[in-house]
Amino acid sequence: MADNSTIELLSVELWEEIFEYFSPMDLRYSFHRINRKIDLIIDRTVLYLNFGKQGTYNYFMRNILPAMNVDNVRSLKFRENNEIKHFFSNISLNSLAQLRLLSFGQMYCFNNNFLIFWNQLSSLKYLQSLEIIYWGNVGPSNCVNEKKFIIRSIFNNDCCPLLKSFIISTTGSHQGGYTLPSLMATTKTTNIQNLSLDTLTFDDLIKLLHAMQNVKSFRIDYELCYDDRSNVQHESMIIYRPLLTNCISLHMKLSDDIKFEHVEYLLKHASNLKKLFIWGWYHLLDAMKWEIILSTCCQKLIRFHLICTGPTFNHNFDQTCDDFEKICPTRRFWLERNVTISFDEDVSAHDYNSDVVVRFNIEKKV
Repeated sequence: MADNSTIELLSVELWEEIFEYFSPMDLRYSFHRINRKIDLIIDRTVLYLNFGKQGTYNYFMRNILPAMNVDNVRSLKFRENNEIKHFFSNISLNSLAQLRLLSFGQMYCFNNNFLIFWNQLSSLKYLQSLEIIYWGNVGPSNCVNEKKFIIRSIFNNDCCPLLKSFIISTTGSHQGGYTLPSLMATTKTTNIQNLSLDTLTFDDLIKLLHAMQNVKSFRIDYELCYDDRSNVQHESMIIYRPLLTNCISLHMKLSDDIKFEHVEYLLKHASNLKKLFIWGWYHLLDAMKWEIILSTCCQKLIRFHLICTGPTFNHNFDQTCDDFEKICPTRRFWLERNVTISFDEDVSAHDYNSDVVVRFNIEKKV
């Protein structure tokens, strides 16, 4: 190994470039206390903290936190709820002013204390990526009020103005359960390009459209549903100009009360789509309606994936499937796109449903 005199000849810039290849834990373990020059460079090195590996969090708390400059932290990823709570009992969220990425995996709700914590989002002026994955087995199954507050902070209150990727979801046995009620309409446009939400009402989606004009990828991971308590949808479904013209990828799981008129409204806004995934119910399995919608609203579409669910051994469902299969080979639209239709039965003790899967894939022409 080179002696100290040789190490001293390396420039600060070269050391900084070398240190970029190390995690903060490996960096401190391998290079700390070689000499004062190296320690000073380590102390000002930008930190990308990832507590995904077992044992990394405890090592960080013992060896890095005591001497850490919070202004150096650019990225922060958690997977364990107890580590999230413990970390932020030592460091406040609003002290991480230079943070660019914040990711919470499998966290629990803050319950009655969520306002104290999430109000600090307003301090993250440089944040570009925010991912919040709730674990749905404990506490309120979908953290409705907490999610609503976070979404309003981002879309209505100008928190995290540089945010480009925003993901908020729930995993576990209580993934869905409740929707997000009463979001506030906004006319402001965010910088968000990648947006993924687990549940949303159609009414709330309309309220967010103006803020989504830079979105390139939009995903409803669990369910988009219709809120029959509101008549706002009927008054707002006139399109004066498309608002999702930058969106090229759309992934939607729909409740059984979403109809073709809702799908058509959304696709008219997203006229430049290249990838479309829809999971809905068998009343959406209509070849002629899809042909009209796709040929008029989505002329740039390359990949289309439609899954329609219906009850197994149900006459209406079977007839709908037969009609779709018979129509497609007679229509130029479907033939040109090499449509494939397949069936997937899921018959278990509690769920007697089948899926019809419709796909086409048009390769890009050079």
